Amino acid sequence: MATSNKQAVIQEISVDQIDFSPNISSDADSFFQTDADIARMAARQGMVNYDKGQAIKVSSKVLDMCLGSRISKPSTEVVSDSTEDSEKSTAGVPDEALKGHSLFLAESGHVARKINLETGKTMKLFHGHTGPVTRVAVYQTNLGQERLITGSWDKSIRVWDTDTKECLATLRGHTDFVKALAVRTVLIDDNAHPGKKSLGHELFSASYDGTILHWDLQSFQPYQGGSGGPWKGHVRGINDLCLALEEEEDIQDDDNDNSGNTNQARKDQGKEYLYSAGSDGTIRKWDITRGQGRGGHCVQVFKHHATTVYRVIVDATGKPLKEIKGHFDEVSSMLTIGATLLTGSLDGTVRRWSLKEQDLMPSMQQSDAEALLSPNQSALTEESIPTEAKADITSTISVSSEKVPKASMMTEEEERELAELMDSDDDD
Repeated sequence: MATSNKQAVIQEISVDQIDFSPNISSDADSFFQTDADIARMAARQGMVNYDKGQAIKVSSKVLDMCLGSRISKPSTEVVSDSTEDSEKSTAGVPDEALKGHSLFLAESGHVARKINLETGKTMKLFHGHTGPVTRVAVYQTNLGQERLITGSWDKSIRVWDTDTKECLATLRGHTDFVKALAVRTVLIDDNAHPGKKSLGHELFSASYDGTILHWDLQSFQPYQGGSGGPWKGHVRGINDLCLALEEEEDIQDDDNDNSGNTNQARKDQGKEYLYSAGSDGTIRKWDITRGQGRGGHCVQVFKHHATTVYRVIVDATGKPLKEIKGHFDEVSSMLTIGATLLTGSLDGTVRRWSLKEQDLMPSMQQSDAEALLSPNQSALTEESIPTEAKADITSTISVSSEKVPKASMMTEEEERELAELMDSDDDD
């Protein structure tokens, strides 16, 4: 039998003939944007609304927010910007718990903003940062004076007098942008009354440089003796911090942190810990008292996430109750007061949603409700969301009795976030 010596002919294509680029639009108004980007933008534009959630519209993207102290008397001071000048108040009738409260916003437009929650009007703007303001935190001094702390992409932290808008201190130490702040209340020696104690405050700050710094808010200086940091452990940027007072429990030292001891079980009674959420996919638990003299001591590392962890909240359990739709861009921050949920978004609004039981009842058919709460759809995690869909999915809010932690080398998503934030600077 004759055999053929012929071999299959493989047609080779040179590398320079292969188009590896994304499908880029040829429209002059959309240069450098992919078709997917354009489609996503069109979808968001179709979602634009300001009638849901009693929207309070501001002039740039809301990156963070926190509650201020109660307003002791009606304020006659109203600061207008281009947005408030053209928009009527959409505050509506607030929950009783909101009356008299103020709200501080961190915005991409390089400012922090103080809002009267009862009227929805801007009371004060805090200018000074040269980059987007990423975090805000508030505390009261021993004399009852309100102080605002802001962290920024300009790598600095500022402390403000909220009455005069004066910047009392600028804290510098991080080598990348500041992404998280946590204020701790402590008892300190009262110099004016020897032998007595008064309230003092400490600040923990975290950055995309992967470190935590520990500050004394009386002197506005890092704690001395090494405890001021930097605390190191995360191999990438840190996105969030959370202080938690915990009851007696067994703790395993998963990280030796130069102590030479690992996996040592011990008991802690009513101690306060600091948790940090990182872009390296880990959550770290820090013993802030054992760290005095050489920086914080990491006692436990949680490695359950495969991607970036954006938020960490300690202690809660349950199941999702309702999904709320209204924002047309990413939801960046949330907090509750009374029976009201406040949400801030990159769509440039703060919105208010009722958490009263009757308002959380499903307004859909029973079959739809069962589908929504099915085991496979009971919670959205960072790992379960395709990259291309994250921007759209995170514009909804899942209300749950479970507070699950959301899941410098930046990830592709973080680089996109930076680009979006910097694009918003043209608003001001």
